[in-house]
Amino acid sequence: MPKIKRKTIKVKDSKLTEEWKEVPKQVTPKSNDTNILNELKQALKLLKCEFPLNVHEHVTEEEVFKMEKHCYEWAKKFELITKKTTNIEFKLSKFGLLICYIFPTVSFERRCLAVDFFNWLFFVDDLVDKKKDLKGNPKEIKILLDKFKNILDDNPQSDIFQNPISIALWDVWARMKKITNETWRLKFRNTISLYFDACYLNAHNKQSHSIPNSVEEYIKIRRNSGAVMTSFNLIEPLLGIQLSYDLNIQNLMDFCNDHICFINDLYSLKKELVEGEVDNIIVVLQRSNQYSLREAIEYAVILINDRMKQIKEVVDKLKQFNLEIDQDTSKYINALLDIVVGSFYWHKISGRYLAKNKK
Repeated sequence: MPKIKRKTIKVKDSKLTEEWKEVPKQVTPKSNDTNILNELKQALKLLKCEFPLNVHEHVTEEEVFKMEKHCYEWAKKFELITKKTTNIEFKLSKFGLLICYIFPTVSFERRCLAVDFFNWLFFVDDLVDKKKDLKGNPKEIKILLDKFKNILDDNPQSDIFQNPISIALWDVWARMKKITNETWRLKFRNTISLYFDACYLNAHNKQSHSIPNSVEEYIKIRRNSGAVMTSFNLIEPLLGIQLSYDLNIQNLMDFCNDHICFINDLYSLKKELVEGEVDNIIVVLQRSNQYSLREAIEYAVILINDRMKQIKEVVDKLKQFNLEIDQDTSKYINALLDIVVGSFYWHKISGRYLAKNKK
């Protein structure tokens, strides 16, 4: 297997953290299941990234620490972190670093807005998956998600201030509205509504032990359940640009979305197998194609690397017609690539997807 090359960025401060390697060391989940662990180890070595990580050109190490500090303090302020274990897991996740990785050219103030939204999004994901009265209960999940929709529709119910996670969304949404117009907000509401619908569908599938019938069907669902499109939506207000859509841009967005979600599926596989999740490309490949675990993982790697090739092909095609691309579209394309590359390297060092074996 080819070895991943690691290039250390030279800085004056010799106390360089692990995050600040251009290709960071990989976090390996601890597990008693050596077969799954070994399969994942080999698969992760084969993943390819055709574009550079740009964070070191725009963000200082001090800004990364400042972002992590803001991220933690905001979560504490809105009581999203309540237990010692949650506190530790939160810090290991490195959400502040993720935002620096995927939005390196954004100002610190707007990066704070992005990380607060992602903070909220990750907590919603955990709430739906882990809270006792919600886990495996599609009806209750829909009731909760509908409350969030009301906030985004600027029609909140009177009880939202009794729920910390609703108050947190209210805070983020109020700040988003200050830098966006109604056209963008309508698009964002639609995107997050599709995410909520996918959450409900996944809960229903988990309850009924159902999975999509094919990879194609899974991809349609995953493009919404991953909530990746929300990060693509955020590019415009965070950079102060306005995008003109065309077929090439839409294809690029779809390929980028798939790549990020498939990478996530691979890194979260061990954890999701322990927790009985079915929203994972490996699980779908195993059951729909009758693949062994090894075959499913190997095929997932092929899909991921193929998506990276497709991303590069579309970008190269767009560069050939550079004169026809306006400045905002060019910035948007570069921002899409930053999200793909940043997510790719963040998964290598985040502790969010370490598995906990069931007792």
